[in-house]
Amino acid sequence: MSFKKCRVCKEKFEVELPKQIVCSPSCALALNELHRQKEYNKETKRLKNEFNNKDVSHQKDLTKTIFNKMRVLEEKKWFRDRGLEPTCISCGKPLGDDQWSCGHFKTVKAQGNLRYDRINTYLQHNNNCNKHLSGDIEGTKNTRGYKKGLVERFGADEGEWIINYCETHTAVKKWDCDELIAMRKEFAKTVRELENDR
Repeated sequence: MSFKKCRVCKEKFEVELPKQIVCSPSCALALNELHRQKEYNKETKRLKNEFNNKDVSHQKDLTKTIFNKMRVLEEKKWFRDRGLEPTCISCGKPLGDDQWSCGHFKTVKAQGNLRYDRINTYLQHNNNCNKHLSGDIEGTKNTRGYKKGLVERFGADEGEWIINYCETHTAVKKWDCDELIAMRKEFAKTVRELENDR
């Protein structure tokens, strides 16, 4: 006489058949349903992944997340390498009670072709300058603005070159999933390197 613990109800039962793993017909039916649900979930996940790998919009969102993270880390490193405290490209102030974000000079809606372009993105206050002031491109009575920030940070020649580059690179870009997936892998690799370098 041998006993086993039922796979479903976890009660001990006396084994009557070879390879018996459940104690009763009702537990056998429940186990069968669990297996069926597991297979269904597995297939659903496979189909979802297959769909997402062909969904440009989904791939853009995933790529945006890792690109933005990479740019914030790159920007912090730029300041750290120079022994400087990070400051916002628009207002010129340190972090304060805000969060850092990857601030686009030309918005993704305005020029989607520059959404993953380093030349178009710099460290910016997420709430104050990026969201509330829509990037604060021209500045306000209390801030210098993105354009002036580029000139102050990089000097007149390079700052003007960056502004000109962003304003003249207007060709429409049609992204495809394979390209976005490949870019995301490169961005993720850079993120890992930057995180290990801190």
